[in-house]
Amino acid sequence: IAMCKDQSATGIQDQDALAPRWHFEKLDSLWRLTLSVSKLTDLEINSQALRLKVDSDSESILLPFPAQVPPVDIDEAKCKFSRRRRELVIEWPCGLVQGKTGSSRLAPAPANDAAQAEFTAQHAAMACCEEAGEGACSEEADSRPVGTSAEETKEMQSTGSTAVGEEKGDDSDGTAVPAEGAGVDESTEGDDHDDAEPWVSAQEWKARGNAAVKTGDHDAAIQCYSSGIANVSGNSEAEAMLCSNRAMCLHKLGRYQEAAVDEKRCVQLKPDFVKGYLRGAMALRACGQPTEALALLKRAPVNDEACSLAAEIRPEAEAAEKARIEVLPEAERTKEEGNILFRKGRFEAAAEKYGEALSLCENEEGSLALAIRNNRAACFHQVSDFNAVVKDTTFVLEREPQNIKALVRRMLALEPLECYERALLDARAVLSQDPRNEMANKVQHRLGKLVRDLNRASGGAKCSSERTW
Repeated sequence: IAMCKDQSATGIQDQDALAPRWHFEKLDSLWRLTLSVSKLTDLEINSQALRLKVDSDSESILLPFPAQVPPVDIDEAKCKFSRRRRELVIEWPCGLVQGKTGSSRLAPAPANDAAQAEFTAQHAAMACCEEAGEGACSEEADSRPVGTSAEETKEMQSTGSTAVGEEKGDDSDGTAVPAEGAGVDESTEGDDHDDAEPWVSAQEWKARGNAAVKTGDHDAAIQCYSSGIANVSGNSEAEAMLCSNRAMCLHKLGRYQEAAVDEKRCVQLKPDFVKGYLRGAMALRACGQPTEALALLKRAPVNDEACSLAAEIRPEAEAAEKARIEVLPEAERTKEEGNILFRKGRFEAAAEKYGEALSLCENEEGSLALAIRNNRAACFHQVSDFNAVVKDTTFVLEREPQNIKALVRRMLALEPLECYERALLDARAVLSQDPRNEMANKVQHRLGKLVRDLNRASGGAKCSSERTW
């Protein structure tokens, strides 16, 4: 029989100790039995009953569990007493073999007829309360508190979770009451986190978080969603939904940067989840990062709401980009102007602007000058000036041999110049750094056999190594 002690005085919340107020429910992955108790000293529990001691001088009271409660598995059960909520909660996992009573079963205690009659009446009242509670749950959407929007409630429901009674995340501030074989919960008063419940599934944490959102308690919801993420066990879709729900709560609390991080993680795990992009963009916008918000929306699946939000943010992003460019040094500012022309498809004008930026660089072999040459090579490729592409990229690669952008651009320019062997060498250099590079894999597949056949047929069809650009 498991024992727990608390050195405070004791008392049963109801006036009659023999008629306690029970509440029994089945959650996603466990059974929960709640008993209203204002204070607690000694507790004994077995599979079918518990024994409370009212105070140190009085006799203990035997309280059989209600008839509809399945036998408690005392090897897996966990008891928790909350002073703030004035209740004793007993939880044990569903789906386990029930009735592990062994030798710990308590003998029925004698009770007078009046007490037994009242105890039976209390069971009947409890059943009525449970039925009323089920009806109340079905009306939660209409009885949500002020501050919780209909959209918020709908989103919580769309994740497939149902609110769990009045659970808002664990606000227990008492001492845990472990069953036999269970670990001792070392939680202290004031600790509102639920991390000490390792058997609770990620889905159940999400349900608890959703219930907290419906009450407007976003701090508690964040704790629940965080516990769910910690217990998600590699389920990427579940983690994505938990991250998105937590981001919504963080946004409500004005913690926009954290919300943006969660939404970026969400869309990384679930790229087709449009709401992740929308919420992430709104969080970034609230952080004063409209350019990043617009970039995130451009990655979203085609969606009217995403397009509408992008159109709304675009002027802010353009203004922010203009303000950023204006304060840059002259060479960098000219390079950024070239980037804007390139994005608009004005490749020849962009190439000229990059040339102007290059002339403003103090060191033509510095990182800025090499980046400008790489960008100008991209412009030359768009207008099919492949010789100019090879010239600029070769200049870069002589100073940065592992520059993958320069390798790819030269590889793609050498093939139309019929320098197949050099193009193949560049493709292999790219694949040594990025084995999944699609363009390099295609070039290697396309040119590998061609180079071998040409070499066998004519002694090697090579781009002359003496040729310079």
